[in-house]
Amino acid sequence: MHRTLLVLLALWLSLAPPLSAEFSLFNLFGKDKDKVELRVATNEDEAAAAEMLEAAMKKLEKGSTWSANRRLKKIIKDYPRSKAAAEALFQRAQLLMAKERWTKAFEALQEIVRQHPNYSKFDQVIIAQFECASALMDGARGRIFWVLPGFRQYSKATQQFEQIVINAPYGHYAPMALMNMAIVSEMRNKPEDAIDALDRLINYYPQSMLAPEAYYNLAQTYGSLVEGSEYDQGSTRQAISYYEDFLILFPDSTFIGEVESNLERMENLLATSRLNLGDFYYYTQSNNTAALIFYNEAITIAPESEAAIEAGIRISDIEAGVRPISSASIIRKLLVID
Repeated sequence: MHRTLLVLLALWLSLAPPLSAEFSLFNLFGKDKDKVELRVATNEDEAAAAEMLEAAMKKLEKGSTWSANRRLKKIIKDYPRSKAAAEALFQRAQLLMAKERWTKAFEALQEIVRQHPNYSKFDQVIIAQFECASALMDGARGRIFWVLPGFRQYSKATQQFEQIVINAPYGHYAPMALMNMAIVSEMRNKPEDAIDALDRLINYYPQSMLAPEAYYNLAQTYGSLVEGSEYDQGSTRQAISYYEDFLILFPDSTFIGEVESNLERMENLLATSRLNLGDFYYYTQSNNTAALIFYNEAITIAPESEAAIEAGIRISDIEAGVRPISSASIIRKLLVID
C-alpha cells in the first residue's frame, strides 16, 4: 500500500505544472501561513515609489529636510521592495548622519545591504557605514531623550566595524575596519580582542598597506601582557615571533630601529626567565641536567645579554664540579657565626 501511494504521488508530481516561487510543501498540507512570498515589487509599486522619491529629492534640494524625510520614511514603509526604497534608505541615512545620529544611520544603511544588495551605490553605503563606526570610535555619544548626552559607544563601534567586514570582505575598508577594531579594543583594555582583530588582518589581508602596522601592534600588544621574568613567557614568545616576522617582511620600514630595540628587550626578558629556571634546578633541586638545559636556552635566546653571561658562569661551575651553596646552607653558616 505504501509503495502504491508513493507511485501515485510521484505520477501526480510529474504531471503537475512547474512549481511557482510561492508554492511550498506547506501549501500541500493546508498551511498557507508559511508559504514563501516573492520579494519583488509590482510595476505599480515601483512607479508609485519612484514618483514619491522624486518629490522627496525636490524637497531636499529646496532644503525642506523634514518634509523630505517624511516622504522617504513612507517609501521605506509602504514600498520596501522597490528600487526606490534603496535610495530612500540611503538618503535618510545621510540626513541622520547630518544630525550625528550615527547608530540609526548605520542601521538604515545596513537595511540596504540586507534588502538591496544590487544597489548601484553599494560602495558609498560601505563608506558611509565606516564613517558612522569611526564617529563612535572617536567618542561620539548618543542622546538620552534626544537632549542629554549619553555614554560613549565603543562597543557599538566594534560591532559596526565587524559588520563592515562581513558586508564587504573583499573591499578596501575591511582591513581598515579590523585595524580600528583593534584600536577600540585597546582603548577598552581588551587586548585579547585586539589580538584577534590584528591576527585576522595579517592572515586575510597580508598585502594590505596596514599589514606592517598590524604586525608591529600585535608584537606590542603581546609585549604589554608580559608581567615579568618570573611569570609564564607565552606572551613574550609571541611578541618575539611577531617582531622577527616584521624584520623579515618589512626590512625597509621606518619602525626597524624601534622593532630591533623591542625585540632585544623581549629576548633579554625571556633569557632571564630561562636563567631563573636554571637557578631553581641548580640551587634548590640539585638537578644539574635540568639546570644545564635552561642555562643553554638563555645563551641561545640572547647571547649578549647579562642573563646569558650569568648562565655561562653557572655552566662553567657545573662542568668544574662546583657544588652550589643553597640558601639553607647560607642560613646555617650565619647562625654559627652569630
